[in-house]
Amino acid sequence: EANGKRYASAYLPFAVNEVNGAQAYVGELNDAKNVLNMTSVNSVPANQGFVLVGNQEKATLTIGEAATLPIANNALTGSNVKVTLNDDNRADNLVFGKSSEGIVGFYKPAATLTTVAANKAFIAASSLTAGAGAIAMNFGGNTTGINNAVVASENAPIFDLSGRRVVKAVKGGVYIQNGKKFVK
Repeated sequence: EANGKRYASAYLPFAVNEVNGAQAYVGELNDAKNVLNMTSVNSVPANQGFVLVGNQEKATLTIGEAATLPIANNALTGSNVKVTLNDDNRADNLVFGKSSEGIVGFYKPAATLTTVAANKAFIAASSLTAGAGAIAMNFGGNTTGINNAVVASENAPIFDLSGRRVVKAVKGGVYIQNGKKFVK
């Protein structure tokens, strides 16, 4: 959540033909490769990265045949499996997150980030200007102001499946942290 809106990135193995409760966006890099120009879409083909922006706590995605994207080069990619980050591949992608200043964008992964969850969108660093540490997103003239930064620490609160915040995860329990389910 940032500036009264809720954001999420997605990369799904199936097509989405309708989004309710949020707006889906795909992005094309500008010529300087430092801004991602976001284009609103009503549907997203399979294996295409996209960003959801809304005001509600959840969005509903309907699976079905999708139209082709209105842009030729969607810079958002992703993975349908969890990606483990290490010193060899940490610089390969910019991941979706929020800076310590509360700005949503794509950033170099922090050293404390060890994985990128399955079905999350990211940007391949090979498609960027060398050394780019963050990418601003342009939503129709409203560009996020991003400086070179990394995603904040992964010390987010933990919730049980009922949505109650827990102080400590107990072995054998199923919990949610950063929007991802995990078993302790």
